[in-house]
This record gives sequence, structure tokens and C-alpha cells, in this order.
Amino acid sequence: MEIDPLADALPPRYAIESDDEDEYNPLTTQRADEGPNVNIKIESQITAGCPLVIASGLAGNFWADGADLGEQQGAIFVNNTQVGLLFKPSSTRAVVLVSEVTTALPLWSMNKYVNDILDRLQPSAISILDVYSIQSYISSELLPVYGAPVRYLSLGNISLNPFQIFAPPNILQSTSAAFMSAMNIRTLSSSYQSNAVILLLPLPEIARTAPSKLSTSRLSRPSRDQAWSVEMMVEVDERLFRMVGAKRSGTWALRSMPAGSAFGLSKKRQNFAEVGEGSMYI
Repeated sequence: MEIDPLADALPPRYAIESDDEDEYNPLTTQRADEGPNVNIKIESQITAGCPLVIASGLAGNFWADGADLGEQQGAIFVNNTQVGLLFKPSSTRAVVLVSEVTTALPLWSMNKYVNDILDRLQPSAISILDVYSIQSYISSELLPVYGAPVRYLSLGNISLNPFQIFAPPNILQSTSAAFMSAMNIRTLSSSYQSNAVILLLPLPEIARTAPSKLSTSRLSRPSRDQAWSVEMMVEVDERLFRMVGAKRSGTWALRSMPAGSAFGLSKKRQNFAEVGEGSMYI
């Protein structure tokens, strides 16, 4: 079979420089498709202006099981898919948002989701619970897989001992980061200083990435070998509410496990990470 050597060649120069719009121009870029429309629907009668506690993803799914939140008081939908669940526990004056436990938001929907929530609830302060990956955390020191610390980010200059700061060059690319960014912009554009802090639970595996499409897929609970200790969760729970000035009565207690169960990482994970395993280092 004969092959035309000019079949894949560019058209002559005059075709590019011609004023005729009907002629093919290989230098013309295709118009990028516009991002999907994002429709946020918030169904709730909760009064605006209360402190807001947000528990997201795997951390939110695990924390909510022992937080005694009471009956659901509202829901947040993104393009008719439920993403957030709103609660108003009787033990605190804070509003609780359990977010992305049944689905994960694509990047193109995060900004709209976050700003519509903040516009509707107008929180006086927010605290967020999420995760960070031990394996991908960059540090100048080797980090243990077992006993890795809770880390935090805050808009203010605060210390949350024994928690450790989530230090550069590490970054968050999640809805939690979008909440912090939005709160920071609102603080800079007004005279009112709103407090915002993220507490990050250590996750042994690589954290999930944002999907390209919005779809419902129930997140799996951490296994016994991966779950966080009761002691850690009790302290994190107390800090979540105290940081927004809404300390609550009662303590965190995991309801789905028998009393006294140890929910720390397994003994197999208690050894310090060797070079090439666990966290990244510089």
C-alpha cells in the first residue's frame, strides 16, 4: 500500500495567514469547555451566626460515630447529591457539619460549596477535622507510622500542644483547605477577625485525591489496624469545640465498638519508619 508522505503535513503558510475564516488553521486552539454548573441547595432552619465545627471525609465519618450529634437538622446538596449533613447538638452552641462522608467533591465544586455554606451559616468561628497522609508528609526527620502526631493549621498565631503544626512545603488540596482560604479572604476584607483552625488526623495510607466527577460512593471506615486511638479522639473532640468557644458537655466515645476496646494502630505499625517507608523526608 502506498503511503502519502504529505498526509500528516501542515497546510501551506498561506492557509495560516489567510483572512478566510473557513480555512483550516492548525494554530487555532480549541475553546476550552466551560466547567460544570454547580448548584448548591441548603435545607436547614439552623440560625446563622453560631460557631461551626466541620468534620470531613474519613476523619468525619469516624469522629461522628462517637460524637453524639443527635438528630440531623439539615442537609446540603451539590447538583442534587447530598454532600453535607447538619446537626445542632444539645451539648453545645456550635453547629456541626459532617461533610463528604458519602461522596467526595471534585475540585470544580469546592469553592461554590464552601462559600455558599459560609454565606448561609455566617459562622463566628470554624474548626475543621480532616486527615493528612503520613506517607506523603514531607519532613526533615523520619516520622513513625505508629504514634504520628495530630497536626494543625490556623489563621491565627496559636500553639496547640501536643499537636504539631502542618508545616511547609506540605499543602492541603481538599475542601478543608477551601474553607480556610475562604475564611482568610473574608477576614482580610472585613474588620472582624474570625478564628479558623484545621486539626489533621494522621492517616497511614495515601489520602484520596479529588475525583473528576461527583458521584455517591460510601466511604469505608478505617479498619482496626488503621483507626485512631480513643485517647487521641477524645482530645481532638475537646479541641474542636474549645477552639470555636463552644465547649460542650460530655466526651467522645466510639459507639460501634465494645467498651474498653483499644483502637490504636496495630503492633505491626509500631516500629519507626525506615528509609524509603512511611513519610517523605528532606
